[in-house]
Amino acid sequence: GGLNKPRGIYVHSDGDLFIADTGNERVLHLSPEGDFVEEFTKPQSKLLGDTFTFDPMKIYINNTGIMHILKSQAFLTMDATNTFRGLVGASHLEFNLGAWIVSSVASGEQKDRLAKRQPPPYSNFVIDTNGMIYATVVKKNKDQIRKINSVGENIYQTNVFFGERLVDEFGIVQLPHFVDIAVDEYGIINVLEQKSGSIYQYDQEGNNLTVFGGIGDLKGTFRLPTSIEIDSQGYIYVLDANINNVTVFKPTRFIQTVHRAVDLYNQGEYNQALEVWSEARSICSNYALAHKGIGKALLKADRYSSSMAEYIKADDQDGYTAAFEKHRYRLFRRYFLLIVVAFAGGLIAITWTITHLRRRAAVAAESLYYEWQGES
Repeated sequence: GGLNKPRGIYVHSDGDLFIADTGNERVLHLSPEGDFVEEFTKPQSKLLGDTFTFDPMKIYINNTGIMHILKSQAFLTMDATNTFRGLVGASHLEFNLGAWIVSSVASGEQKDRLAKRQPPPYSNFVIDTNGMIYATVVKKNKDQIRKINSVGENIYQTNVFFGERLVDEFGIVQLPHFVDIAVDEYGIINVLEQKSGSIYQYDQEGNNLTVFGGIGDLKGTFRLPTSIEIDSQGYIYVLDANINNVTVFKPTRFIQTVHRAVDLYNQGEYNQALEVWSEARSICSNYALAHKGIGKALLKADRYSSSMAEYIKADDQDGYTAAFEKHRYRLFRRYFLLIVVAFAGGLIAITWTITHLRRRAAVAAESLYYEWQGES
């Protein structure tokens, strides 16, 4: 049968196509030539219930052959036999004081009339070679990027706002709307923001490496960007649904240097990372992240004073604090004996001074006493 409102597609390494045929409530498997192979429908499981609707939005297959299907606030997993394997990464509804107060005082009929609050939905996801799920969340003012492990926990940076707040023509502040995500071999996360047409790159620590793209008619901008992908050479492909084309971005020498430095640091090659970060700094001396990267590498190399200087240039208070604490601890260990001797000497001096003053005070008091006795 024909497709009905398909919303996602996954191309296997062998060329087979898996299509999230949302309107037909199925996942369609086609050969590289487009011939029908099989279809996956709602798996039979008591855990899903009779009211569960199988309306796949996006689809991805990991390296073990498990199919991950995005369904709004969670990922449904199933195997090649159409067997349900579980739900992963379910979004949680955050506590809202106003909603709690309303629900506490409202009657049962009023509660039924109130719109039910829903957790923020996922917009897209990708799975890396290690089986980690990288996903984007919409309608949320923090933690819009998630890295979900095999047990469904988000292990990416939390309580972090990603992207930029936008102001529309009416002066209303809009939250970023990330529509797709791609991760390269270095673990660099690329997210596509639809409202501004911007592409944001983040490392595994949540640091923003660069931003490019935009909305417009010039080369390198978009009308309605909807999807992003990256290849092994670092080339980035962005699909524009409005003008029906794909824009290709080639990485510059500078961003390649930054990616290499990030990768070396993640591998624990701190000395090599220091050299590459220095190269990036020589290309762009005002790049704050280069100073931060150098500061991190120097911190790992126990060069705390130099690390503090780099963190100052990067305006990184947390990094400076960490380097300062290490520096202070090393100074304390180095001069511990001297500090103890000085402390003991000071204590002895204070004790002697107090004892001496007491003796002099006693002598003076005794003299005054005898003088008073003689006068009387």
